[in-house]
Amino acid sequence: MKLLRVDSDVFLFHLGKREKRLLLELLKHYPLTPTSHHRVSRNRTDPATQRLLQEALSTHRETYRRRLDMLLAQTDRFQADASGYRTQFNREELEWLLQVLNDIRVGSWLALGSPDPDDGKPAQLTAHNTRYLLTMELAGHFECDLLAALDGPAG
Repeated sequence: MKLLRVDSDVFLFHLGKREKRLLLELLKHYPLTPTSHHRVSRNRTDPATQRLLQEALSTHRETYRRRLDMLLAQTDRFQADASGYRTQFNREELEWLLQVLNDIRVGSWLALGSPDPDDGKPAQLTAHNTRYLLTMELAGHFECDLLAALDGPAG
């Protein structure tokens, strides 16, 4: 995903054909992080407060899922060119996409057993969760591209 230009708050990107297909397939995984992963506090929490948090997260996810479904249904969102596709997002859409991709990345990381190579904790690969390794890496790749676009040109 290559940033072509920024006009005001509209970001124009180019994606290769495979890259577009990977992005759209990746976005279908949302939401992936279990709501139970989110805690009000690391310490003891009132069950009623935790339940309120989970209800709020569920509502938030439903809103994002509907918005994502609308984005995926927009046939004119990606305009074909000679080497792939061009697409544009405004700043708010980019920030929203970053949240979606982060949910997918974190959910994949959890499915892999929360690996931390720096701490000597490799991914716990099984026949059921191996696919999450690629999902986690792809989400991270697209997040980096979007963050770089938001950060602006390197000086």
